[in-house]
Amino acid sequence: MAAHSIGPALIAAGLGIVTLAALSFTPPASGVFAIHGVELGMTASEVVKRFDAGPTGRWSEAPGCAGRSLEWSRGDAAPLKAPFFARFEFHDGLLMAARVRVTPEDPSARGAPLETSAQVVLSRAARDDGSSAIVLLARGCPEHEAEVEQLLSGSPVRR
Repeated sequence: MAAHSIGPALIAAGLGIVTLAALSFTPPASGVFAIHGVELGMTASEVVKRFDAGPTGRWSEAPGCAGRSLEWSRGDAAPLKAPFFARFEFHDGLLMAARVRVTPEDPSARGAPLETSAQVVLSRAARDDGSSAIVLLARGCPEHEAEVEQLLSGSPVRR
């Protein structure tokens, strides 16, 4: 009888290993409010791991309005369609704002100038140089409350 109980135990252990492996290779975010694989609520390490702008960019840390901010800038050998720049602002360890400047061909530049949900505001604005500025904000973040209100009222945001 002892030999029969080993089979189910091995199957359970195997399933556990497969599940852990699948979780470690989770694909980038691709929801309505994802920008280049990044969504609000991610940690800094998740943003760095999942930002799919290409391997030739440079990461740096910058002071933020209420905590840590990470900035990514495009490297010289980056593909022409790679974003030009991105800034990720974290509060209490979670991403609360993303600001990304992209090429006109970038899929994230397409869409309505303003998209909202109960938790998120996404703004797209064409710039004079042909690029687009995309701003993704958490609506419940007190540090970005005034900026969210400006976007929702239709006023241009100056940052």
